[in-house]
Amino acid sequence: MEKIFTVTLPDIGEGVVEGEVIEWIKELNTKLEQDEPVVIVMTDKATVELPAPYPGKLVKIYYQPGEIAIRGKPLYDIELDEALSCLPTQQKSEQIVNLPLVQKKAEAKIATCAQGKALATPATRKIARDLGLDLSLIQGSGSHGEVTFEDIKRHYSHSQAKAVPPLAFPDDQIEPLIGIRQLMAQKMALSKRFIPHFSYFEQVEATRLVKLRQKVKEEAAKEKIHVTYMPFLIRALSLTLKQYPLFNSSLEPENQHLRIHQPHNIGIAMATKLGLIVAVLKHVEKMSLAQIVRAYEQLKNRAVQNRLSPNDMKDSTITISNFGVLGGGGLWATPIINYPEAAILAVSKIQKQPLVINGSLELRDTLNLSWSFDHRIIDGDMAAAFSHYYATLIQNPAPLL
Repeated sequence: MEKIFTVTLPDIGEGVVEGEVIEWIKELNTKLEQDEPVVIVMTDKATVELPAPYPGKLVKIYYQPGEIAIRGKPLYDIELDEALSCLPTQQKSEQIVNLPLVQKKAEAKIATCAQGKALATPATRKIARDLGLDLSLIQGSGSHGEVTFEDIKRHYSHSQAKAVPPLAFPDDQIEPLIGIRQLMAQKMALSKRFIPHFSYFEQVEATRLVKLRQKVKEEAAKEKIHVTYMPFLIRALSLTLKQYPLFNSSLEPENQHLRIHQPHNIGIAMATKLGLIVAVLKHVEKMSLAQIVRAYEQLKNRAVQNRLSPNDMKDSTITISNFGVLGGGGLWATPIINYPEAAILAVSKIQKQPLVINGSLELRDTLNLSWSFDHRIIDGDMAAAFSHYYATLIQNPAPLL
């Protein structure tokens, strides 16, 4: 008497609940040996080769290549060999897969499977569907030729650039978007498309900061170093990140990881002749205020002279933009996050504003803080606490020294 045993998608570990069927190694109605590979499944974590738990014949498959199998749901049926001395009982989960043991076998086959179908993890496929992209048109750069999240970003940027016909008039002047301008345009488009922004604003009294900066400025003048407010803002941001490290992070959507960065690599948005650039002051968490003053002065001079190296403009983990240095009376902004960071701060110039102090209206030096945050990582209450801590350091700046 024949006995049908249904094999379900096993527990592959690490919270994986689904996987894409890439290839059926064995065809229907073919004989299976115990532990013989039957099907290749790709999850967000790995590509695995699933073996037959018992000998028999493959009589039914529940998913075609490209379809998503669910953990614990039927994957295929085996007609068990009559020679089995003890027939197994059906269980909810028949096998636990040891990833390190099976992944090596799958790697040799993954590049040639799926008969020309674009390879990608389920998470990557979802992102492509949300953007309306055809994965078969995207060149994969993964180790086995699979399409990655980075491939989707590049393809999306290029497709967006070509999607809308330009508004053209006979006397228009054409300027090519190249170099830094092109790079910044791509990063801003990526940021707005992939990061759900939300903004938070706070006004802070800066009377003590103005006095402290004047004192430091006079001392630094002896060494012919010009001291702006930016080193103080940078130092305050680093001290705040030590209390709230989540704000010094970035999300990796392809594998659903949140990467919290240890170094405080603070990007400073600067307007140059070549366009808007983000110069990066690295490992600020290891610097004193005096060291930040000198390092920032050197970085700014390189930017003004267009002598920034590629290393000066990469690996930032959070960014500050000081629109106050541009003049004018702008009070607030909604800055675009420097992709793939979690936050950006834009500050106004320090100016006199009426504040209520002990029941009386007084003119005080104030600084306006405009934040943008990645809402996938940061909630409103967290943003308020983070901004308040930063504002406290601006209002009472003694810890900056």
